[in-house]
Amino acid sequence: MSTKFTQPDDYGLWRFGIISPLLHRTDDALPLFSQIEQLSQRMFYTPDGREKQVRPDTIRTWLSRYHNQGIDGLRNKPHTDHGATSVPPEIQDALADMRKKHPKITVKRMLVLLRENDLWNGSKPSRSALYRFTTAHSLGRSIALSPEQVRSFEYPYFGDLWSADFLHGPKVRCSGNTVRKAYLHAIIDDASRYVVAAKFHLSEDTRSLLDDFMLAIRRFGIPKRFYTDNGAAFRSNHLRMVAAKLAVSLPHTPPYKPRGRGKIERFFRPVRDSFLTGRDKTSLDKLNADFSEWIGTYHHTLHRSLKMTPLERKLIDKGAALTQIPSTQNINDIFRMEKLKRVGSDGCVRMFGRRFEVTDEIPGSTVVVYYLPWSTDYILVGPDKTFVKPLDTTRNAMRFDKPYRGNTPTNTQEKNI
Repeated sequence: MSTKFTQPDDYGLWRFGIISPLLHRTDDALPLFSQIEQLSQRMFYTPDGREKQVRPDTIRTWLSRYHNQGIDGLRNKPHTDHGATSVPPEIQDALADMRKKHPKITVKRMLVLLRENDLWNGSKPSRSALYRFTTAHSLGRSIALSPEQVRSFEYPYFGDLWSADFLHGPKVRCSGNTVRKAYLHAIIDDASRYVVAAKFHLSEDTRSLLDDFMLAIRRFGIPKRFYTDNGAAFRSNHLRMVAAKLAVSLPHTPPYKPRGRGKIERFFRPVRDSFLTGRDKTSLDKLNADFSEWIGTYHHTLHRSLKMTPLERKLIDKGAALTQIPSTQNINDIFRMEKLKRVGSDGCVRMFGRRFEVTDEIPGSTVVVYYLPWSTDYILVGPDKTFVKPLDTTRNAMRFDKPYRGNTPTNTQEKNI
């Protein structure tokens, strides 16, 4: 089995997050070049915490690579120089000092000042090397962006945008007479206010989120946008990887500015006032069964903003049908995570605190493991995604006890063995 692989990296997902608003453009949206110009004026934080602006040509290149190669086209490519730079230390120090003194001047102006101060001869190091250095060390110009106005919005069609959030729920009885807190995770459609998925869970984590997201996609198809806040579950690499595979944009509420959350917060209000008020403590299964019945009533209740029920709004929707997962496609493959693991001297890789025996790989080699965080009974390994179960040492020992099943050797055969 080949050990060649492509590894997901934070920068590939980070680049997808930047271009994702360009993937699903509405008829009344600005021209593509205008949207790219707007993105190029924004300041983004890289996975290692640096501020960075992205040039329009770079955004166009990323968009083209994603259309042609998917998320693999956005991942980092190995460099032969291992991060070395040809910029001398004195020029590095001068550029850093200029940026501190002049935070708003352009890099082009900084290079002019280098020449005027006889620190650079204009050719060595090259201009491109200096630009790469300023980009790598966050020495680009910081542009003060004007604060955005708060504006209400509503997408016209079902599936244009789904909003998701968690609500702290009641305590429920679990096995062993224990009591735990439940959390409601809900996903609603922006245009119709229709609840595409909603369920109480025992944790406010990525597993709960993706369970519901997978169910909603199975039932209704793939939305264009998935709008959330900045909670840990909604910022996870797992969700970003799934969104990149499905070409779903992931807009987030700005930190400490909960604008745009009005619709799902408005949905949570009757959940608190109508469904949760006065409820006796019960099991999680009973709570979800009762809530599923309540959701049916909600879908048939007049919505004041819509002037009709959420179900009626969904039924009269005139938007294009959402893209469906092909019937031959295993949806679990889309939601799997990828991780590099080294094969130990015992021929096993370690996952979930357990050992999985990889018989076709050489000890010491590195393989890609595909897994679902909520399913620890098996993993898939390598480019062929070979099915692997946990190591069973007892079964391995029993193979020595199997009787000889061939013909009984003759005396002549015994002498020849």
